[in-house]
Amino acid sequence: MRIPSGCSKLQRPEIIERVKGLIFGAVLGDSLGIATQGMTRDEVKKHYGEGPIQFGLSNDEVNDGQKPFIRDTYRKLFDDNDYSGDVDQLLLVVQILIENEGQFNLKSFTKKLETHLEKDMRQRTLDQKRDGYNGALVRSSVLGIPKFWDGTTVIENAAESCRACVNRPDPRCMITCVILSTLVARILRAQDLEIKQKAMNDETPLPSPSLHPPPTHASAGGLAQPASDHYIDILDTDDHIMLLVHAVIDINKHLLIEPTEDRLFRLFEAKEESANAYYKQLLEYCYHAPATIEALNLDQPDHLTFKCLGASLYAFTRQLPVQSEGETAFAFKKILMDIVMQGGDAGTNAAVAGALLGVRVGYDRLPSDWVIGLKRWEWLEDRVEEFCQLL
Repeated sequence: MRIPSGCSKLQRPEIIERVKGLIFGAVLGDSLGIATQGMTRDEVKKHYGEGPIQFGLSNDEVNDGQKPFIRDTYRKLFDDNDYSGDVDQLLLVVQILIENEGQFNLKSFTKKLETHLEKDMRQRTLDQKRDGYNGALVRSSVLGIPKFWDGTTVIENAAESCRACVNRPDPRCMITCVILSTLVARILRAQDLEIKQKAMNDETPLPSPSLHPPPTHASAGGLAQPASDHYIDILDTDDHIMLLVHAVIDINKHLLIEPTEDRLFRLFEAKEESANAYYKQLLEYCYHAPATIEALNLDQPDHLTFKCLGASLYAFTRQLPVQSEGETAFAFKKILMDIVMQGGDAGTNAAVAGALLGVRVGYDRLPSDWVIGLKRWEWLEDRVEEFCQLL
């Protein structure tokens, strides 16, 4: 899995920085999301008000006014700053890649996953509350790393991993995992910069706006602003990142809506009527930016896989403050908190968003008080360093 010369515009240290950012970003999102996992938005408000939720290092001054995790039947299963089965699965993928020198092996992964699920009461409790396919998205984020310079390998690994789903392979799982892994790979190749340059050179018009334009109100300066108190909704769209997202969806949509002779992808084929319905859902939740984070209705148990990717892409395509590490870390915290406060499959939604934000900004720009506060932080550091030695 050694990185070939010239396959990326980034140097190896920066690639490793982004890989570490992806893994720790996913862990942070998953850990924070335990606080509201499985709740409706009304239940979140009942327990946590307007937030924020206490997380990371314990510090009376920092935690002043923050709401601690409630300890109901589900959340009693976790220690402070712990992570759930979604991250366990991601780490199983990392273990498989380490053991196989960067090669993903479905048979080995499935065997380890079955053993893990038999022992993990927390995961069995969680699976009763949600769509069975969302967890595949979390682990597919790391499958954008092996041979990220080879788009075919990335797509095949992402699709292959979906075959380990608890129920059966599903085209919605496959297309979202392929899109996510491909985005990770292209960020590591720095193709977001290529997309931006091409748009500037060709004067390519930006894609049409959301089908659901946001309600607005006039700010003090007279400019229309989103009618939302959420930090994520106030951030502008990063146009060249959005162009990258659209390009990846456009390139891979044929896997969902067109017949194929490829044995791997034939496993995921849906009837034409279903495929067209799934494609419309993909466009609604993932191609067009939502009006606000609340517009995704993340606490409602429908279209969960598309909603998860949609919320993550919404976070990924925001303009982030990058003047200092502190500003970027602050934005990371606020964005993940906004997603988690929506309830639903909060851990998975925030894990995927955290992975995409982490690979975009890098490990050093993640909030250090959250990272160091994680349970088994030093063990995680060692595991990630071992994985990065393969690059």
